[in-house]
Amino acid sequence: MSLNGSWIEVDGRRLRKNVRTFRTLLRPETRLLTVVKSNAYGHGLELTASAVAAHTDWFGVDSVSEARAIAGPAGGKPILIMGYFAPEHASEVVERGLRHVVYRMDTVEALSAAAAKRGRTARVHVKIETGTNRQGVPHAEAGGFAAAAAALPGIEIEGACTHFANIEDTLDPTFALRQLDRFRDALDSLADNGIRPGVIHAAATAGILLYPDTHFSMVRLGIGAYGVWPSRETRLAARERGLSVALRPALTWKARVGQLKRIRAGEHVGYGLTYQAGRDMTLAVIPAGYYEGYDRRLSNAGRALIRGRGAPVIGRVAMNMAVLDVTDVPDARPDEEVVLLGQQGDAEVPADELAARVGTISYEILARINPLLARVRIDDPDADAGIAGIGTERTSRD
Repeated sequence: MSLNGSWIEVDGRRLRKNVRTFRTLLRPETRLLTVVKSNAYGHGLELTASAVAAHTDWFGVDSVSEARAIAGPAGGKPILIMGYFAPEHASEVVERGLRHVVYRMDTVEALSAAAAKRGRTARVHVKIETGTNRQGVPHAEAGGFAAAAAALPGIEIEGACTHFANIEDTLDPTFALRQLDRFRDALDSLADNGIRPGVIHAAATAGILLYPDTHFSMVRLGIGAYGVWPSRETRLAARERGLSVALRPALTWKARVGQLKRIRAGEHVGYGLTYQAGRDMTLAVIPAGYYEGYDRRLSNAGRALIRGRGAPVIGRVAMNMAVLDVTDVPDARPDEEVVLLGQQGDAEVPADELAARVGTISYEILARINPLLARVRIDDPDADAGIAGIGTERTSRD
């Protein structure tokens, strides 16, 4: 594969180890769905699916096009489409045996018509709204909706699901537990209408870690599969509960030094003259900018790694370039590797650090890396050695 000035390396063994780590938190009968939507959170859709296919039970995607892309790499595992449904895709959903989250009756009718035409079954998962107020059938109406859907030819209510609003962003579980109660009420309503889906799912990464009561018969593992914590609060809560969970980020974003140059004290760097050198400096021009997904808000705020040492971003991040201060990096050379995100030697620039610097979340930092950048799968030889540390920490108190 020919690499340009900036590329992504994804460690397949770390992906697998992260997935296996979460598997240890589940009952043996609980299925695990790995979420690979949005280009697998920036890691590469096909690459990620092929890396973890043998270690997951289901895959979750956002769209039919994503489902189509992983048809081979998924290795025959069920694929659940969790995003928008376009009626013109009904035939393909049925033909490919895909599952789809539903919350509108016209969606179910389109799938029913496609299934009846082909003499096949459309397996759907009813999305139940419990408080997030995005997709979903209101929980009080779920039983009637599911009964009406099940009465249509070719429709099987295979699953029921919900999504928590703030389970990962707070140390107070009150609202999440209220949503869980509403979900259970809705499931009772489905049962009252003679519908008992075999696949019940509510928990994403934070729920898997912190709330076993949310596991039901399947969980949806998203950001944790990639070795990233959903939030600082989730990590703190896990520690308070005595869980010792080792997650290893699987993605490293690398670039090469495009040019080294010297400037004198008083000279400016970049558009808008936003940086003025306070000393004689050595600069490294890096061929990655906001087109590639390196956020413009990292102007005069980010840092990268070169030779295992931090190098500040100075001046404005441009469309395809950024500039680093490498004055204190001895013997920096043109064309050598720079790490924009990830680990180099013992040093690391984690996604949550970049997210904090620009006022966002690690999900956005990862998902907005340009999908056109080359993704290269590598294997850390140490990552398959055992399961990532997980267990109960014992603490003593005087």
